[in-house]
Amino acid sequence: MARRARTGPRRVSQADVARHAGVSAGIVSSVINGRDYGSIRVSEATRERVLAAVRELGYVPDTAARNLARGSNRLIGVFTYEAMFPLESENFYHEFLVGIEEAADRAEYHLLLVTGAKDEGRRSIYAGGVNHLRLADGGLLLGTNEISEEIVRLAREEYPFVFVGEREFPGVELSYVAADYVGGTAALVGRAVELGHRRIAMALLQKDETIPARRAGFVEGRRRYGLTVEDTPMLAASADPGPDQLSVDGLLTEVLRREVTALVLENNSILGELRATARARGVEIPRDLSLITLTGGGRLRGEDADLTELSIPRYEMGAEAVRLLLRLMADPSRSPLRSRLDCGIRDGTTLAAPPDPGRIRGSG
Repeated sequence: MARRARTGPRRVSQADVARHAGVSAGIVSSVINGRDYGSIRVSEATRERVLAAVRELGYVPDTAARNLARGSNRLIGVFTYEAMFPLESENFYHEFLVGIEEAADRAEYHLLLVTGAKDEGRRSIYAGGVNHLRLADGGLLLGTNEISEEIVRLAREEYPFVFVGEREFPGVELSYVAADYVGGTAALVGRAVELGHRRIAMALLQKDETIPARRAGFVEGRRRYGLTVEDTPMLAASADPGPDQLSVDGLLTEVLRREVTALVLENNSILGELRATARARGVEIPRDLSLITLTGGGRLRGEDADLTELSIPRYEMGAEAVRLLLRLMADPSRSPLRSRLDCGIRDGTTLAAPPDPGRIRGSG
């Protein structure tokens, strides 16, 4: 059978470099990989001659082969169940990914975005029954709407991975990096207390508490600063209220009835409607009612740019997740590894001293 003709330029090999430099292939390998092999010792003159041949021939190392020889692909997989690439700088996940990229770069690891595998139209780690993260030495998971069965399976396979965000699943202990929502939320309550607020409410804006530490932080702030449950109510509300939930207008009515002077929003889902409702009823923020949010999202725009809110260390969390993963890959027996980073406060203008007692605030 005739041999098929080669198409395109032939890849320059280490053997080509060795012939060009007049040295053995072992010496070329030693120079390129920066290592001594057994009895091979390379003089500075020989090393320079090999490097000159590399430049003249345009030799490019086979990264996959080099990594395979070292027992590692030098790859970190990044997986999310929701679409988040590409990202604008204002996007909530942008800073997480910048932190991941820069930490991986410092560790001389490549990033592999695992985004195309789907099962019944939904992103899946195990689409077709195959663990697609196995292409990488370890994985980082971030985002929401995860498939719990897949996470449990991944853990039981002892594949090294770290969740960016706190997660708990029955029967497994996961490694994760999380924000200290308890301490951060309690600190925001404390900031309001320092300004003179004593009646502070928290609006619970989701039926399923995906980040329970925020509510726990409000309770901790209540305890830490000696506030009563009556003066610091937790009110369930929604833009589309169901049973046992207040409408946005109903929430504002209840806040005014209780003479609450500062309102903490669990997230920003009703923010625009709340501000519009307050304006329509003559309630001025922050003169009549201070407003604090806990989303800690991306860069805020328009009138929301003035918000006082929780500041989540997203860049630091991404970088810390890489550091934890590298430790796991080096010694899987250390699992689980967990890290919790302090939140800050983004000072805006929506938190101010409370109104004078007795002054009518809008129409209740």
